[in-house]
Amino acid sequence: MKLFKYIGLFSLVCFTFFYTEKVIDVSIMHDKVMIDIQEDKDNYYIPPKDAIIDDIYIIPGKIGKEVNEKRSYNEMKRLGFYDSSLLIFDDLYPNKSIYNNYDKYIVKGNIYNKNVSLVFIVNNRNLFNIISDIVRNKNVIMNFFIDESFLNNNIDLIKRDKNYYYNYGNNGIYSKDSIIIGNNIINNKSNNKSLFCLFLEINSNSLNNCASNKMFSIMPSFNGSYNNVKDKIDNGSIILINNSYELSNIIDYINSKGYKMISLFELVSEK
Repeated sequence: MKLFKYIGLFSLVCFTFFYTEKVIDVSIMHDKVMIDIQEDKDNYYIPPKDAIIDDIYIIPGKIGKEVNEKRSYNEMKRLGFYDSSLLIFDDLYPNKSIYNNYDKYIVKGNIYNKNVSLVFIVNNRNLFNIISDIVRNKNVIMNFFIDESFLNNNIDLIKRDKNYYYNYGNNGIYSKDSIIIGNNIINNKSNNKSLFCLFLEINSNSLNNCASNKMFSIMPSFNGSYNNVKDKIDNGSIILINNSYELSNIIDYINSKGYKMISLFELVSEK
């Protein structure tokens, strides 16, 4: 008898909580603040955009957003009236994303923002110093990919500055060992994590090794001569800089067209 009594009491408590919660939910749905939220929420809805995939190539998508009604209500209820500046949003992730396609080459960054990235392969100390001076004086960011053999003898070149440093493997060939060794050095010496591999041509073995380490594989949009930049620059361009001679003019031209030069991590971000 006691067992049935306890079961009945437990059931009554559960029902009371359930009923109370439902009453509260109904009350909230008829509250003026919640009504205003629901009437206005569609004005802030942004659907996610899937990544663009063409065989082995990919261009990042973009995260959407929608109003979180309950959290927004709780935030505004303290004031007692609707205020759109207090809306709280949830991210809506695309079904096709670079984050579930590590086995593809990213040939362009996010095309929804007016940003580009400059990329330079480091295998010469003097040239590295020249490039570093130019980007510092121009106050822009360079993404340096450092060759394995060069890196081993020039670890001191990696600094905790505003530039970004990544692993270029053995002249663009990424073995499991070169990824582990190069990434450990860069991760410990720079301000960023070595999250990218750079490819100038297709290499399935290297691509698979990078993908296994959750590294994004980048393939430049075009080689960055001054004329190429003038003809081909677009939202999301990944520009491979070949030398220092035209770099100052290239940077000036990019600035004149209203593009911002940012890190690869920011460029491929789907936010």
